[in-house]
Amino acid sequence: MNRRHHIALTAAFAAAIGLGAGAASAQSDYPTRSIDWIIPFSAGSGADTFARNLIQVTEEILGVPIVPINRAGGGSSIGTAFAVAQAPDGYTVFSQSDTLALGLASGEWPVSVDQMQGVARINADYKTVIVPGNSPFTTFEELVEHAANNPRAVRIGGVGTRSWSSVFVDTMLESTGVEMNYIPYDGGSQVVAAVMGENIEAAVITSSNVNAQVDAGDIRMLALSLGQRPADRPDVPTFGELGHDALHDDLLWRGVFAPAGTPDHVLEALSAALEQAIQDPRWRTYMTNQRQQDAFMDATEFDPYFRNSVETYRRGM
Repeated sequence: MNRRHHIALTAAFAAAIGLGAGAASAQSDYPTRSIDWIIPFSAGSGADTFARNLIQVTEEILGVPIVPINRAGGGSSIGTAFAVAQAPDGYTVFSQSDTLALGLASGEWPVSVDQMQGVARINADYKTVIVPGNSPFTTFEELVEHAANNPRAVRIGGVGTRSWSSVFVDTMLESTGVEMNYIPYDGGSQVVAAVMGENIEAAVITSSNVNAQVDAGDIRMLALSLGQRPADRPDVPTFGELGHDALHDDLLWRGVFAPAGTPDHVLEALSAALEQAIQDPRWRTYMTNQRQQDAFMDATEFDPYFRNSVETYRRGM
C-alpha cells in the first residue's frame, strides 16, 4: 500500500469514527431544550391536574423545562390532533386517557391510531360492578346466578351507549353467558344515584365515583377489574380471580403519548424519566389523595396495549 492510499484509508476510518460518535452524542444529548406538553382538556380538570403534577417532577428529572399547553375542545380531539401534527422529535408530547382509545374506535375523530405512539401508561382507575348496600347479592357469582335464572330481569347501569361502560357490560355478559338489561345514564353521578335509589339492581362504574359510598356502606362492590386486589379493597375479588380473563386489568387509564415517528432513543428517555417521576414523594401524595392505582407500562408495553384497547372498543361498538 503506498503512502497516498494509507493516508486516504486513515482519513476515512477517522471520519467513520467521528460520524459514529456524533450520532451517539446526538442520541445521548436529548433533551437539549424545553418540551411542549399538550393537555387536550380544560384547565382545572382532573386530566389537567394529572398532567401538571406529573410535569412538575418529570422536568426536574429531564433537566429541561416542560411547558403545559391546554388545547381543549372536541371531546379532547382538538388538542390531540394538534399534538400529533407536530414534529416527531421528542419536543412535543401529550397526555391522554382511555378517552383517546374510545374516540379513535368511534372513527369520528380527525386523527388515527397510526399518527401517535404510546410513551408510558402512568396510572389508572379500575372498573367495578356495584349493587346497593342492602342488595341481596353479596357476591358477583350470586348476581350472575340470578341473571341466569331470570334473563334480562337484572337492570345494570352505566355511562352512555357507545362508551367504555357499554363495551365493558357486553364483554362481561359474553364472559358470564347471561343476559342483563343495560340502562345508560348521562354521567357517573346519575349511575351512582340510580344504584343508591335502588332504581337498578347493579351498575358498572369506576372506583373513584363510588369510593366514598362504598366506605360508608351505602354501596357494595362485588368485583373489580384491576390486575390484583388494591390495598383499600382487600375483600373485593378481581375479575381475573373469578375466571373472567377478558376483564382482567381492564382499566380506565391515563398515559403519555408522542407523535408517530418519534425516535426510539427519545421514547426510551421519556419513558425512563416518567418511570422515575412516579416514585417522587410529590407524585405519591397526589396518587394517595386521588386514590388512583399504579399502572405503569413503558413504551414497549404500552403502545401495543393502547392499540389493542382501540380494537377492543371498535369491536364493541
